[in-house]
Amino acid sequence: MSGRFRFIKSATQLQECPSDPMPEIAVLGRSNAGKSSLINAWTGSALAKISAKPGKTRLINFFESKAYRLVDFPGYGYSARSGDEQASWAGMIEPVLGARENFRAALILVDCRREVADEERLLVNFLKQRGLPVGIVLTKVDKLNRAEADKVKRASASITGVDHVALVSSQNKTGLVELEEFVFQNWIQTSGSTR
Repeated sequence: MSGRFRFIKSATQLQECPSDPMPEIAVLGRSNAGKSSLINAWTGSALAKISAKPGKTRLINFFESKAYRLVDFPGYGYSARSGDEQASWAGMIEPVLGARENFRAALILVDCRREVADEERLLVNFLKQRGLPVGIVLTKVDKLNRAEADKVKRASASITGVDHVALVSSQNKTGLVELEEFVFQNWIQTSGSTR
């Protein structure tokens, strides 16, 4: 479907992003939500650096297949960075998400063991205001039994108002194929601009 991915480049501002019209999926989430692990499991290689200390990614990273790109944004929430530096990240992320026409949708990753918080609700609203479809990806579901995971999935859909909520484990690859198929069929294959 997507084929092999490769790292293309990193950016900190809009003008540094790739200039071609290839469709892109934004990958967002708290610093400890498992974004790097999910990207590595999705792409089948260790393209995204996994840090022992959450909150170290400062750049927007682009990973490309023949069909589309995954765009990994710096995490929000917990961070070892200063408040000023976190504020500069917001100044980097919002203009790129708001202005870049390549984006077809955004995935917001949430650790399934905690409740969806204000950050996720605000992010969902921000994305919807800009006309971007949103999916919630509940990560680390190997830590829950099926009944617990289903309960968290229903609660997350209710809290965010997002229709597509996926249950995924990068550890044992649960839900990854289904997630990629959903993304490809709904947001890439049908890719006229959604903006």
